[in-house]
Amino acid sequence: MAKNIQTKRVQNRSQIDEVNWSTLDANELKARVRDGLVAMNMTEREEFIGTLEAEMRRAGLNMRAYLVPLGIPGHSPEDLTPTEVAHLIRFLKLNVSKAMPAIERALGRYNSFVDDDGKTSHRIAA
Repeated sequence: MAKNIQTKRVQNRSQIDEVNWSTLDANELKARVRDGLVAMNMTEREEFIGTLEAEMRRAGLNMRAYLVPLGIPGHSPEDLTPTEVAHLIRFLKLNVSKAMPAIERALGRYNSFVDDDGKTSHRIAA
């Protein structure tokens, strides 16, 4: 029984790795990121935003530099709403292609953005 559970975890993790966020339309990516963040509790959300910021910094980008031009006043992770983070990611996908690998690495670390079958999650809200 324990072996089956472990096998399922490994299978799901390999399926998660196969999700290619770059192929999604920018609006669909925004919706899925927003829905995934809404499904997280506040601690997980702050952790994701910190991970995203770290991955962008690793790619030579400053996440906070994009917030003000987008009209997002948040100065810390707890100030950002799921919609604001999703809007930022949509903007980066459309205008800063260099940011997509960092975004994909951040999204790949959290199961909230994929469903139980390892596919990208379905929209929670319209």
